[in-house]
Amino acid sequence: MKKIFAIFLITFYFGSNAQQRQSLNMTLLAHWNDSTLNHCDDDQIWNNLTGWHDTSNNREYLIAGSCDSLYFFDITDPTKMIKCDVREGHSRNAINRDYDTYSHYLYCVSDRTSPPGSLQIFDLQYLPDSVHKVYDNDKYSINSHTLFIEAKSKRLYLCGNLHAQNGQGSSSMAILSILDPENPTYLGELSVNAECAYTHEVYVRNDTAYCSCANPGLFIYDVRNAANPIKIGSIVGYQYSGYNHSSWLDSSGKYLMFTDEVPFGLPIKIYDISDIANPKNPAFFNSNTGATPHNAKWKGRFAWVSSYEDGVYAYDLINPAQPKVAGYFDTYTKNAVGVYRGFHGCWGVYPFLPSGNIIASDISEGLFVLKPSMNFGINDLSEEIIHATIFPNPVSDVLHVKIPSQHKTTATIEISDILGKIILQKNIILNNGDNDFSFNEVKNQHPGLYILQIKTNSVFWSSKFIRQ
Repeated sequence: MKKIFAIFLITFYFGSNAQQRQSLNMTLLAHWNDSTLNHCDDDQIWNNLTGWHDTSNNREYLIAGSCDSLYFFDITDPTKMIKCDVREGHSRNAINRDYDTYSHYLYCVSDRTSPPGSLQIFDLQYLPDSVHKVYDNDKYSINSHTLFIEAKSKRLYLCGNLHAQNGQGSSSMAILSILDPENPTYLGELSVNAECAYTHEVYVRNDTAYCSCANPGLFIYDVRNAANPIKIGSIVGYQYSGYNHSSWLDSSGKYLMFTDEVPFGLPIKIYDISDIANPKNPAFFNSNTGATPHNAKWKGRFAWVSSYEDGVYAYDLINPAQPKVAGYFDTYTKNAVGVYRGFHGCWGVYPFLPSGNIIASDISEGLFVLKPSMNFGINDLSEEIIHATIFPNPVSDVLHVKIPSQHKTTATIEISDILGKIILQKNIILNNGDNDFSFNEVKNQHPGLYILQIKTNSVFWSSKFIRQ
């Protein structure tokens, strides 16, 4: 299968300090930040977030962690973020916090803390008035990097877990029962082993655990017997491998998407795991060369990705072999286009609220409520996708553009320099199949970075090229 590495435009740069927040098919509904809050790890205020839908009262909430506390916002009216409560974490200085909900409970762990943390459980049923802490104990977790709840099996998975079960010790991943939601009990663990000594994050469905095990890769376990997980597959030594960070399944269970978190940027991967013992046919994609995808979640035909300095990205995966950018919103405007400094920007994204609104956390810039456009976020019936190939790149004379189209349509093609000056704007007709165009307007331009855009009534594609 053809491997794809897609590179798309995110931000324009207008001088050393002046930048504009760029977006495509996403509208900002609300933004909340408080720069006076406690900082940790340089410019960090916030870490991960999650959402919760109160089915009894049909209200939506955003729950986010700062270095010292947990914040609870009512976003039922998404244009008004109402802060309902703030509850202290067990550790008041935590670089990493992670959460998941089950019924009307929030489960919380922390990592890279001082002093050590614990497993905390909060009862959310009294919102919007208040949040009640019902459990705070380090018996099963002193520090855990992340957690995951599989509601069907009523199990809680603690990743990279340092625990006090049977005395001080650590496990690659601990497995707890939450059959009694306020009193978790120990079921078993994935022990520290040569292949997966440390589970960074896990995705679990039908008692199958997809463990992101950092540098060794991704390992798949049958965890029906929590006391004795059995390896049933792995993805190791793959192209663009780095630090295997997190994964997510599509609704069919046929495709697995995962990220590798390194500061210089590696693309997101999708593998066909129909034969779980033989994952195959990878596709690769990213927002920009050098950008770092962090957390990626699959909902319907779309992937929602927190892409650090590139903000929130959405990809259309109607064909998982050919991911296409569907939209983006830049939560972090402090980097110039194409310049990446590592772990800054958007940490987490949550796309599962019934309203369809998207919530995101940015390490230094705060919390965002976003509304996807009807073009892709709500209407899953639109199948118009634009993609193009430009060559040569760098170019010195004539730029060639190949645009495949699924049907006949009209489009506008535009070329501009990095400051936004348009050097070509032309209406074109795309016929069903491949469409080839050549442009010699770049021949008389100064060397530098240029941007090519293709627009139709409902979709947009953009890429960069260099005039040498």
